[in-house]
Amino acid sequence: MPHWVEFEDVEAAGLLRWSELIELTERALGDLASHGEQVNHPRRRLHCPSLTRISIHAGAYMPYDLLGMMVHSELPVVSEGGKPLPAQIVRGRGDYVYVLYEAGSAQLAAVVRRKRDQKALDYRTAATSIVGTKRLIREGSGNLALFGSSHQARSHLEALADCVALRRVRVFSPTAEHRKAFSAEMSRRLSLEILPAESPRECVKDADIVIEASNTAQPVFDGLSLGQGMHVTSIAGSNRELAAQQKVVRRALDEETIRRSDVIFVTLKEQTRQDQQGEIFHAIRQGALDWNRVRDIGDLVLGKTKGREKDSQITLYNNNAGMGVVDVALAGHVYRLARDQGLYKEI
Repeated sequence: MPHWVEFEDVEAAGLLRWSELIELTERALGDLASHGEQVNHPRRRLHCPSLTRISIHAGAYMPYDLLGMMVHSELPVVSEGGKPLPAQIVRGRGDYVYVLYEAGSAQLAAVVRRKRDQKALDYRTAATSIVGTKRLIREGSGNLALFGSSHQARSHLEALADCVALRRVRVFSPTAEHRKAFSAEMSRRLSLEILPAESPRECVKDADIVIEASNTAQPVFDGLSLGQGMHVTSIAGSNRELAAQQKVVRRALDEETIRRSDVIFVTLKEQTRQDQQGEIFHAIRQGALDWNRVRDIGDLVLGKTKGREKDSQITLYNNNAGMGVVDVALAGHVYRLARDQGLYKEI
């Protein structure tokens, strides 16, 4: 009998651990590098005339003997009156719905619902970011520059703090009240020195790790402010349908950051090509970057390619889209926990 699972029931029971989520995400990305389209299809989005879009992430996670998809909807706005907005505004959101099938029998196993809430943690995105971040930073890195003060910033900070010994965090977002409140909240929550920065340059100064985890539609810092040995992770991932509809290509990193990066990884190069995404695709189209310099993070997980080779190198990881293989792994994990604890209903 198939099961219905509310994601929040498992979360409220205290059953989710960042270490476990990061580990299963690593395995999923390694499977993606090994098996490609057998376990993952690039995210596809349909934008209807009302500006609402639906996103579909299909994948298979064989350690759990599950395959399926995650689907969700939202109404993003990046321009008004023909002019680009500084940040993407989402005027409506639909819940995440995960549909899981048993790989061995093709039978429906479960439907998992995750309610959309801007105050909730985003485990899928943050875990994917941290898989690349922890492999590309210098040994001993502990100073973080964090861009953003909403749920993505909170999620990334919690996930990174779980596996990296952070010493100091500086936070910048455009609204002073937001960054101050975020810094105070997360300082108490994580027992860390977290300070609001007055400018992007101040935020990046003396950092080892730079994480862009915001809803920006424009570059958030000047690439010239990056110092030797820094690592940058960005979650920006535009798509050509949105660009065609609203005449704006979202970008979180400027051309100088791309130009100065010695080592560049993305979650999936095929996604970058398909969606003609702002940072990497634009730089390649302009002749400032070659596809051969861009690598998939799963290849680094498997040791099929090298990452940082010198402490002086600037490294970059663009977590450019959610992967279906990761979504099915996460939902499968939640489903197994729910099943073990009886936190489900029969459909």
